[in-house]
Amino acid sequence: MSFRPTLLRSAILSLALFATPWVAVRAAGAPAPIAGPETAAPEIASESAPAPADALKLTPEQQMQVQFHVMAGEMAAGRGQPGLAAEAFVKALELAPDAQLAGRATQLALSAGDAETAKLAARRWLELEPSSMDAREVLSRLALRDQDLDEVYAQSLEMIRGHAGGPAEGFRHVALLLSMEPEAGPRALEVLDRLVAQYPKLAGAYYAHALVALRFEKIDVAEKSAREALRLKSDGRDETLLLIGVLVRKGALPEADTYVAKLLKKAKGEERAEVRMTYARLLLDASHREHARTQLRETLKEDDKNQDARYALGVMAFTDSEYEQAERLFAPLAADPERGGDASYQLGRIAEARREWDKALEHYRKVNTGGQAIEAAVRQAAVMTRLGKAAEGRALIDQLRRQFPPLAPRLTLAEAEMLLDANLNDEALSVYDQALQKSPEDSGLLYGRSLVHERMGRFPQAEADLRRILASDKDDARAMNALGYMLAVNTDRFEEAHKLIEAALQRSPDDAAVIDSMGWVLYKLGRLDEARGYLEKALGKAADPEISAHLGEVLWALGQREQAQAVWDKALARDPEHRVLRDTVQRLTR
Repeated sequence: MSFRPTLLRSAILSLALFATPWVAVRAAGAPAPIAGPETAAPEIASESAPAPADALKLTPEQQMQVQFHVMAGEMAAGRGQPGLAAEAFVKALELAPDAQLAGRATQLALSAGDAETAKLAARRWLELEPSSMDAREVLSRLALRDQDLDEVYAQSLEMIRGHAGGPAEGFRHVALLLSMEPEAGPRALEVLDRLVAQYPKLAGAYYAHALVALRFEKIDVAEKSAREALRLKSDGRDETLLLIGVLVRKGALPEADTYVAKLLKKAKGEERAEVRMTYARLLLDASHREHARTQLRETLKEDDKNQDARYALGVMAFTDSEYEQAERLFAPLAADPERGGDASYQLGRIAEARREWDKALEHYRKVNTGGQAIEAAVRQAAVMTRLGKAAEGRALIDQLRRQFPPLAPRLTLAEAEMLLDANLNDEALSVYDQALQKSPEDSGLLYGRSLVHERMGRFPQAEADLRRILASDKDDARAMNALGYMLAVNTDRFEEAHKLIEAALQRSPDDAAVIDSMGWVLYKLGRLDEARGYLEKALGKAADPEISAHLGEVLWALGQREQAQAVWDKALARDPEHRVLRDTVQRLTR
């Protein structure tokens, strides 16, 4: 089930289970990210490192040489050549033992992916500035990648001992640092085991241990450490919240409720709302949506001016296609100076869902600032295209591309998608073809073009694009699901489709689109009872009309026609023009 916009799980207030406790870590100075496959290098030193001061007692000739290397390094960095830039700064550092030069050399080496030079520069940096937490962070992260756990332990222990906020804050700092390496879970916990042994009576040590265990899905380990942290600090708010987070992830909601009630009993005024909102975030992140909705409603009941709760409930209502309720929740926020832009954007989405195109444009045009401003402009272009003003819509996208060059690839995808949504298939295909000439292996472009080919009935071409994605990334669940669903819908290759969707489901077990695809291919295979179970689960995660169409058809085939009609009627009330839903109902009931 992929040849339609991917189903969105509710992302409101999405928060990793350990996010709230990180607040204190970040306030105390969170670790800078180390360059890697998905992260940029940190800005460890100033963007333009000054030449060493006269206090370094360099000769005039040495000062000139240092200035030359610094200038050469910055010029190379400006040309996007961090490797050459790092070499230049290392040469400057050899002449001038300056911590700022060492920091800049480290940052550039990391940007270039040169771990050895980064380690050498960071060690020199630490020699020149023994109190530098940044240098220790770099050495610790690189050692963790190299599986040099003794070095990780040594640097982490010094960070804990030297942290300005004390050992407990130092542990939080180290926990966040170790959590940044996605493949290092067991190694990170091994290091923390050794660190905790040095502070056996410090609640903050067990707190940090629980955070890292939770980050790497070691729920039982996290629970044990979280309980020990709370035992050592029985009145600790953060410790209690952490244990609540573990219990939520574990699914032990009654016990989590008990701890929340204890916090609420002690909290007053705004603190009560903060506790409930934090709990709601944790619940949402673990997909306990109804439990989260209860907390948000209680927050709003206690304080009807709580904008965060109102906004979150509005997004949940929109996700559930309860547009009237969503509109009632967002409307009061539209005039608010802080929330107005976001609320207007959401009201525009509601109008779009109702196919009230002019009203949608009106709302989107009000979003001039805030995090949704660019997205609102993209939606304006899409609505214009829907209204038959494709040239104006594309002109707006082109204007955005000129204003925001780094966003050009994403905007090109948006342009093609809006043309496809408006059934301008030839134009959409042309956009994808042109973009793929420049980036022939871009998975997003290949996936988008496969949608166009499928829409045009060109199934071999669609399959070819999806298989190109899987050839470069055999674990791409989206491409697996898309290919499996296409085969299930448009061919009789059901067993092959089942294997693809099964593999996608292993990688994305909570994705409603993939769950729906599994239900549909099982229906095609004649396994009706199994199909029903998957489709009911998918519909519980996303009130999507295509899932409703599928579930209704399976119920119809099972002879449960009244139930099928009830599912369809509910979906049609929300989206009476949905093509798949409407065609399914007409085909089976006429």
